[in-house]
Amino acid sequence: MGRRALALAGLGCALLLLGSGSSCKERGEAPAPQAITLMGNAVKGGINSQVAEWYEEVLPEVERELGFPVRYQSAGIPDQDFKARAALDIKSGKGPDILDLDQFWIPEFAEAGFLLPLDSYYQAWPDRDQYYQGVQKMGQYAGHTYTVVWNADLRLLFFHQPILLAAGIPLPWQPRSWGDIIAAAKKIKASQPGVTPLQVDAGVEMGEATTMQGFYMVLLGAGGRLYDPEGRQWIASSPALRQAAEFYRRIYQKDKLADAELQVSAKARDKSFERFQKGRIAIYLESTWFYNSVIEPTGTWGIPDRDQRIGWAYMPRETAGETGAMNWVSISGGDGLVINPNCSQPERAWKVIAALNTLDRQARLFAKKPFTPTRRDLAALPQVRKNRFIAETAEALMPVTTSRPGLPEYQEISFQVQLLTERIATGQMSVDQALEAYAHEVKQVARHP
Repeated sequence: MGRRALALAGLGCALLLLGSGSSCKERGEAPAPQAITLMGNAVKGGINSQVAEWYEEVLPEVERELGFPVRYQSAGIPDQDFKARAALDIKSGKGPDILDLDQFWIPEFAEAGFLLPLDSYYQAWPDRDQYYQGVQKMGQYAGHTYTVVWNADLRLLFFHQPILLAAGIPLPWQPRSWGDIIAAAKKIKASQPGVTPLQVDAGVEMGEATTMQGFYMVLLGAGGRLYDPEGRQWIASSPALRQAAEFYRRIYQKDKLADAELQVSAKARDKSFERFQKGRIAIYLESTWFYNSVIEPTGTWGIPDRDQRIGWAYMPRETAGETGAMNWVSISGGDGLVINPNCSQPERAWKVIAALNTLDRQARLFAKKPFTPTRRDLAALPQVRKNRFIAETAEALMPVTTSRPGLPEYQEISFQVQLLTERIATGQMSVDQALEAYAHEVKQVARHP
């Protein structure tokens, strides 16, 4: 068994294996149609309650439509336990036919042989072309499609409109290059000394937010990646890595447009949310989750007049293109349905996946729990268009979004990214020193996958 399979199999060994859920006939009875089983980490009244309610509502009609039973198995456990449970079930030769998995886990599960490729089903599926190209790529790994990502988040810039206006920055504000962001931040710094102009997460204390919300977004803007999917190797050094590192040096050390001390303080992320809520941070590079949950008017750091006060802009590439086309970058997480390679009825399992991903059923899921649509036709529905933030960000960023390389080594690589940004933001190391240390550690990780 390879290291990746061992990594998955070793997770949560104390968890009990979940049975396949397939039905067996009693002696003397006519055989009943074998049920297709679907497991999701959603339970009514608990984790992802609205999703569990949606399954309860739509699966009976899917059964009637397809002519065979479909049984939902709810887990309702922490995500990492759910991941371990799924891996152990599949490794044992059992488990449900379909699983609702985090898209980030797809590469690791695929490498271990724990997923059934959906290529033949997906290519023949009429609805395929309704999904944005960036989203379709999120469901792929090493040339194969493994999932249909049915919801995703996005990353972009949020800002206090009154602060920008006070700094003489016209609204609506949409920077077309890193230079535009820095120029706006300098105006804010000059006009409002008590406000931190810019928050781009850095350091170990911010955790994965540093990597995904911060550095990765900057790296994408420089045309870079952490991992080369074609060469199937981690990137230890590149011009884009240097450009991203230089951006951090400029905003934290050279121009002092961001607060280095905040990044390394205890509970840094909570503090950054509170400061943005109070208008002490002007521009924040964050996710759609931040807007929909963190600063939602009734959220923990809610802004009552959020819709009037807070604006948003798309994160641009380092330099604007000649026409500005495809000038924005974003990175996403999400989830979707996959098929267990142990499934004895893969064609039926795919029919269930396709039935759950119809426009009508996805619209009903949206009604229960609004999310960023991954289908163009869903994003165009009047009930979705009513939510201007969701509709506009989906239309602008879904075509260009990408995802993290969800391989076993990623956690260590992500930690090294956090160290890299912390060393630069706090001035502990020069850009050259920090990049050299990063390259050394990446090479060590790459040698021992």
